[in-house]
Amino acid sequence: MLFDEQRKGPNEFTTRNVVMGLLFIHLTAASAASYENRAKGIIQYLRDPSKPEYAQPPGFIASMHHPRPYRIWCKEIVNVTKEVFWIFIHHGNVIPYPEPDPESSDHTNDGKDYRTIHFPQPRPPIPAAPYIGGVEWDATNYLATQLDLLNGLIACLPSREERNLFRQELKDSGLEKCMGGSLRTCKEKWYGYVHACLTTWVGAAQADGWDYKEVREGGRREDAALNMCPKKGKKVDEPPKLEMPKFDLGAGVGQAADGGWL
Repeated sequence: MLFDEQRKGPNEFTTRNVVMGLLFIHLTAASAASYENRAKGIIQYLRDPSKPEYAQPPGFIASMHHPRPYRIWCKEIVNVTKEVFWIFIHHGNVIPYPEPDPESSDHTNDGKDYRTIHFPQPRPPIPAAPYIGGVEWDATNYLATQLDLLNGLIACLPSREERNLFRQELKDSGLEKCMGGSLRTCKEKWYGYVHACLTTWVGAAQADGWDYKEVREGGRREDAALNMCPKKGKKVDEPPKLEMPKFDLGAGVGQAADGGWL
């Protein structure tokens, strides 16, 4: 319903948030014996639907194609950022590490401990404030629910290899570029839920040895800054110079070349 190409689903962010929230509640309610199978079942729902056999490309073309299995899901998140693009302007933001720092944690990265540490936790309600409400608030709450579901699915996968494979498929589909290039740049004070979700993602990725710098810092910021600086050693054309004729105003004015008077 949300990923329909003809956009027949609900347009308002509040209703779309409820749909994704139900998936996250369904995942949260799973027992210790069933959360892995439930997570993999939800992941199958979020994958792009396979094309019918008559629409499949030839085998030699399919072998050269790099799969992006979650392109539609990632496109849904990217479209939200485009609809409220004016809030994603703080490009100097850096996502903090979760507390306590995962580097000093004694927990293992596999099994139940990983899920207990990195599964999204309930967040306290935000008191009334002037910035609460409006399309920006609804959009960022919807994005936060999407990230909660993402973090929950990653935390429910049993091994580091499966979690990193899932991250790689999402990265190939364009999600990490959106997280580091857009979601990171909203104001932390006003849209703290989004930053809390990104913090959870960074902590889980760090524990699994996954490269998280693009999401945390917005990769290639230094390269972008260098591209804006003028290149050194480039030849600069000097402005044209006008040379004035020289007049001899001293002795000898009015004399011919042979010393005689004209």
